[in-house]
Amino acid sequence: MIGNLFIHLVSYSIPIGLMCLMWKINARRWTRLARAYSVVDGTDCVAERTLQTVILVAGDIGWNSYKGIATVGVTREGISLQLMAPFSLFHPPLLFPYRDSHVEPRRWFLIGKSFEYTLSGVSDVRMIVDGDLQNWIESQVASLATAPAGTQIYDGGRASIQTTA
Repeated sequence: MIGNLFIHLVSYSIPIGLMCLMWKINARRWTRLARAYSVVDGTDCVAERTLQTVILVAGDIGWNSYKGIATVGVTREGISLQLMAPFSLFHPPLLFPYRDSHVEPRRWFLIGKSFEYTLSGVSDVRMIVDGDLQNWIESQVASLATAPAGTQIYDGGRASIQTTA
């Protein structure tokens, strides 16, 4: 009986342990960004867009595609990025200050029009977003800059801005 239980425990723990190890290794680019841009407490997003695709590339082989599981937000300090649960394991929320971000157009495989963010704190990891998301970010930042304090702006029900003084 105890031997049977031990065999089941070992046979289940090995695949689960290997999956967790692969998940942790796969988060290496995100971990590099988290060292410089991790958010300790919650950020006050003035606009948020869920179910977005974000791609992280670095100087090494491959890339990480977070297709449809990323939430991109616009704050007064910068652009926030987080993954939805359970994918957020080993992926803490990030906040990229505007002053550290350099954005330029880039052609990325089949996405079409896309933009590449180079961050001065971690210059070897770059973030790629599609053109639609970049246009939304730019419009939210422009609305944030021109909206008077206390106004609320809605963007088709998918994102909202609540400005405060």
